[in-house]
This record gives sequence, C-alpha cells and structure tokens, in this order.
Amino acid sequence: MDSYTKDTHRYAFELVKAARSMPVDLAEKLQHIKQLRFNYQLKALRKRINKRIT
Repeated sequence: MDSYTKDTHRYAFELVKAARSMPVDLAEKLQHIKQLRFNYQLKALRKRINKRIT
C-alpha cells in the first residue's frame, strides 16, 4: 500500500491512478479499488453504530 494515512486518500489516489488509463466507471470496478472503498465504508459504519450505542 501507499503511505497515505487516511482511507479516503488511498481510495481517491488509487482511483485517479487507474482512471488515467481507463474510464472512471471501469476503474471503480477494479478489485483493489472496491476493497479500499469497502474498508472505508465499513469503518464509517462502525463509527456511526458506536456513536448511537454510547
């Protein structure tokens, strides 16, 4: 992985790198970009759930 600290930055920069060589809609379907987006969404969901519980 790259040295970006935030998941949103990792996702955005990987998407830009991939989009240079293909359309963005195809770049979003690449497996490693899907995984980055999933990890970011999961972290946000956990944060939202924990906020409601406490």
